[in-house]
Amino acid sequence: MKKRKVVGSTVLGNIVEYYDFGIYAMFAHVIGAQFFPVENQYTQTLYSWLIFALGFMTRPMGGIIFGYIGDKVGRKSALTISIIGMAICTLSIALLPGYAQIGIAAPLILAFIRLCQGICIGGEGAGSAIFILEHLRGYKPGLIGSIVMASNMVGTLLAVFISILITHFFDNEPQAWRYGFLLGAAMGVIGLYMRYNLEETPVFQEAKKDQKSNKLPLVQVICRKWKDLIVVAFLGGVTSSMAYTIRGNMKHFFAHLGYAENETLYLTTFALLNFIIMLPIFGIIADKAGYKKFFYTTCYCTILLVTPTFYMFANLDVAIVLLGLFIFAALTAAICAPAYPYAISSFAPELRYSGVAFSWNLGIAIFGGTMPGISTFLVERFNDQAPSYYIAFLALSFMLVKYLFAKKSNTE
Repeated sequence: MKKRKVVGSTVLGNIVEYYDFGIYAMFAHVIGAQFFPVENQYTQTLYSWLIFALGFMTRPMGGIIFGYIGDKVGRKSALTISIIGMAICTLSIALLPGYAQIGIAAPLILAFIRLCQGICIGGEGAGSAIFILEHLRGYKPGLIGSIVMASNMVGTLLAVFISILITHFFDNEPQAWRYGFLLGAAMGVIGLYMRYNLEETPVFQEAKKDQKSNKLPLVQVICRKWKDLIVVAFLGGVTSSMAYTIRGNMKHFFAHLGYAENETLYLTTFALLNFIIMLPIFGIIADKAGYKKFFYTTCYCTILLVTPTFYMFANLDVAIVLLGLFIFAALTAAICAPAYPYAISSFAPELRYSGVAFSWNLGIAIFGGTMPGISTFLVERFNDQAPSYYIAFLALSFMLVKYLFAKKSNTE
């Protein structure tokens, strides 16, 4: 019962934080129109995605801040502070006037809030996985890690669902998008309550008791585990580039292909649902096969299959489009399911929160958060399949980095 409470409360808090972070993506085009006064809709959307990407640029900073808190004060404290900060930022966006009301200050303040959101979310995703896995002490890490990853996606799916409701019932109200942010702030209070009653992880308590805590954990990680930092950064990059293609850019990609607003939401929902359902399935498979070996296999499959799925997206036959979404969701679930235990196993407990949070968020900041903007640029500049080349390149880059570092380690 205690373990169920730990998993349930942490996962629900994770859902809330990722809803708060993801609701922006659902209304990026509306936010772009209200905060960036340019006539070209493409430019407005691109500016809005740049602001979206800013939230990822500060995720490594959040990893440093919350990594220090998590390794020095406790995992629970880091997760509690992060959800408070996220709720405040989400409420601030909901109440922020647009360009018509306060001029250039509007996009500048929006950018600052997104930077603060990035700091808060930098302590959440990997931190919640560490919190649960340390409580469960290695019990089915692939399955548990995939459940944590699925909770991230459930938060995004909830954002999609709320955006569908808002679009359906308040289509003629230009400020209706703010309702989604107000709801996120309210849910943050609920998430805070659920986390408040949780206990610290036994792994952290033992490390604290054995006086294994370091004054500057991140400095120790950089000096002693810099290879693992780079590998986990690329790991976070390839997984997040695929995940944020579904959760952040899929809606706008299909809008570019000529689909109506409600159709883009339904297609995004279809992809997210398949992604969420398949995550624990691949997590179970990863536990049986060995999650590192399984991850390498899925990287090879991604390199081979990701481009054909993008050709299927552009097909006029809806059945082929849905099949392409199913395959892409399966590839994304397979590559994301073992990612958290892979990253967490790379660092000792006394350095774990700092090592994982910083490197994981560094990869997401460079590759994942920029994916919607990069995808929009590549489609406009080249063709509809161009984003898939970028994803394949990231998967290949991870394999190359891991191979080179493993080879170097064997020769030392």
